[in-house]
Amino acid sequence: MRKNKILICTAAGIGLLFTSCNSDNDSFERSIAGKWNYNKTIVTTGNGTPVDQSYVGHENGCEKDHVEFNEGGIFRNVLMNKDQNNACVEDASQSTWAKNGNTLTIGTDTYQVTKLNGSELRYENTVDVSGVPVKVVKVFTKN
Repeated sequence: MRKNKILICTAAGIGLLFTSCNSDNDSFERSIAGKWNYNKTIVTTGNGTPVDQSYVGHENGCEKDHVEFNEGGIFRNVLMNKDQNNACVEDASQSTWAKNGNTLTIGTDTYQVTKLNGSELRYENTVDVSGVPVKVVKVFTKN
């Protein structure tokens, strides 16, 4: 009898351990809130080969250009530039955002989240350009 209780308690403890770790990790990986630095864009035209385009807009000596997913559904697109005095200045635009599963809406645009973890965010959409589908994947790294 005692042996059965120990076996049951051990099995239950192991089950709770895996459930607890999995749940904590899942909520961390699914959190889109925060600042994400522009990294690159991957463009695929029609059935062609994807083309990586590294983001080259970061201003030397300034905070990196980034997007922010803030509480209350507030989205900010922040670009850093230098003014005539060589001081870093922020040029930001604001919109709304919402995430439901893997569907991300920013303003009136809808994207599919293809990767979201503690260090990288990827979302994509496909647009029609003169009858040709163009898939655009935006890649960000956690700030």
